[in-house]
Amino acid sequence: MRNLRRESICALALAVAAGAFAFGQSGAGDWQKSYSISGKASLTLSTGDASVDLGTCGDCRAIQIHVDWRDRHSSDFTINEFQTGDHVNFELKEKVHFGFHIGNVREPKVTVETPTALDLQARTSDGALKVNGVQGAIELHTSDGAVDVSDVGGAMRLTASDGSIHIHNVTGTLDSHSSDGHATIDGKFTALMVHTSDGGLDLTLNDGTALNTLSRIEGSDGSVRVRLPRSLAVDLDVHTSDGSIKCDFPVTMSGYDSSHSSGHNLRGHVNGGGVPLEIHTSDGSVSIEPL
Repeated sequence: MRNLRRESICALALAVAAGAFAFGQSGAGDWQKSYSISGKASLTLSTGDASVDLGTCGDCRAIQIHVDWRDRHSSDFTINEFQTGDHVNFELKEKVHFGFHIGNVREPKVTVETPTALDLQARTSDGALKVNGVQGAIELHTSDGAVDVSDVGGAMRLTASDGSIHIHNVTGTLDSHSSDGHATIDGKFTALMVHTSDGGLDLTLNDGTALNTLSRIEGSDGSVRVRLPRSLAVDLDVHTSDGSIKCDFPVTMSGYDSSHSSGHNLRGHVNGGGVPLEIHTSDGSVSIEPL
């Protein structure tokens, strides 16, 4: 009887260990679904720790979502999805569980294909976010993962707290807030608000930029480099609390102050002046260069 009990305990221990190991193994069969669209598409997407890669299928009339479980098991997650008219809501959520991963485990990847005309809200907690080619109202949130956005147009808002930011060839307006990671941004803008709190900023306003309202660039811990079209007409207001200011544009000065107590300040008109463009940093140098 004692031997039987020992064997039962050993079998149970082996089963628990096997279950913990299997916790990180991939599940059979990816998940995918297509949603038919008749008008302008809109999508709300939340994927937790999974990465997202969203692109367009041009003038197609459907949103297609594909989940590759990679090193995880489908039973570890819950998918909540529904469609209301031309709006699709998709949520990938990890279940509460006990266990541990052995080795490097790849989290699921969500691949999305949509019409070019799209209003998008996308959120990841701990995964890379990539968006390419869409046109519309775009709102992106990520708390721990790189962001890569390219060839988008419309009104874009980005909030990112830990990861590098790469935004390329944006057309329209941009409101970007990032807190830990280098940001590289270029586009043809009508207005922009860009804030970085712990990382450098490299910002290019491409030829064709026509700012029509006050725009502001802020950095709190890192250098800021801004490149502007040679013909852009703006009223510059530049300030750095702890760093230098370098401006390679001809500026009609309306104010300059480099006293120790106030940091460095430069105000003036470029190409006769225009809408205000403010560039403020609290700990880092500012460089303003022509394209």
